[in-house]
Amino acid sequence: PFWLPPEASLVTLPPVQRCTSASARPVRRGSRSMPKEEEITSFSRLKEEVNLQLPQCIERVLGKVSDYHPKDVDEWSESIGQEVLKKLQEMNGNFKYIVSATIMEKKGAGLHTSSAVFWEAETDGAVSYRWENKAIVCIVQVYGIGL
Repeated sequence: PFWLPPEASLVTLPPVQRCTSASARPVRRGSRSMPKEEEITSFSRLKEEVNLQLPQCIERVLGKVSDYHPKDVDEWSESIGQEVLKKLQEMNGNFKYIVSATIMEKKGAGLHTSSAVFWEAETDGAVSYRWENKAIVCIVQVYGIGL
């Protein structure tokens, strides 16, 4: 969770100048080969597949859970995050991924979340997925940041 002390203030920064030169992008070195033209480098092209895979990842962890147990939530969250990251890397390794899993007992209470991002809209993106059963609500947020 994001916490800001009461004495802190938010500052509005001036717009950042965007460099469009191809030479301005960092060069990645290592064992990964250079991306081929047919490889996906825009997260928006992966969103549909991510939305299909998220419920399967969540089901592997929570599918047989019929009751909410607070002591198990940390383990469930960690397992879901790892399942999702593993699947995302199998799908496409051209992104850095951030996965956030929120699990709460289904008691009729409201939950509101929001996020703010500053990224390259052509390559980066996010998906949010809500899963629930009779006892649990799980919300998984995935952010894909182009390399």
